[in-house]
Amino acid sequence: MGLGNIIFGDGPILSALAAQSTKLDQIIKLLQGLTGMSQTLQSEITQLTADVTAQTTVVNSAITLVNGFAAQLSAAVANAAAAGATPAQLADLTALDTQITTSSAALAAAVTANTPAAPAPAPAPAAA
Repeated sequence: MGLGNIIFGDGPILSALAAQSTKLDQIIKLLQGLTGMSQTLQSEITQLTADVTAQTTVVNSAITLVNGFAAQLSAAVANAAAAGATPAQLADLTALDTQITTSSAALAAAVTANTPAAPAPAPAPAAA
């Protein structure tokens, strides 16, 4: 005869304790599953943040490249004008310069608009 039988007997108390033990085991399994899901989700968020950062870096590099090209084109147009080229002769290059500058500004605006803000810090735990 076990200690449980001596203290509680074979009656409803022992059955109720066994049922509660089974329910607690189920709750523990659910909590372990949630913990695993939470860790997986955190890992995925970390990877997504790294991917966004990498994309932002690439796009910012592209913006720098385009802006550098636009600046060189503007300088070339100015030098050609200073050397005697007429506005009609430079019209295509001037239009290209304007288009590059506009596209670069649109790209920069899109990057700024779609770059997520830094996450807010976690709230401090409540005092006990």
